[in-house]
Amino acid sequence: MKRESILNPAHEKPLPDAEQLWKRVEQMKANGARGFTPLVQAVAAQYSDEAYAIAKRVFAGLGYEVTDMQLRDPKEKGVQSYPWM
Repeated sequence: MKRESILNPAHEKPLPDAEQLWKRVEQMKANGARGFTPLVQAVAAQYSDEAYAIAKRVFAGLGYEVTDMQLRDPKEKGVQSYPWM
């Protein structure tokens, strides 16, 4: 089974096993909102800027304080150790 890269759907990558997926989620959580920023930006680019407002509410519910500037920063690449980068 194949999956598309989160940030670039043109890149197909093999679907990792459940243990690897959970490890990646834990890595993102350990890095706070920064770990999810590239995903938020990709969603906003494809759908609308409303993704930033939704992300801020979600992050606030998880205890993270983020600004619009942090979420929209085009230089933010998240955590470079993720295999989908």
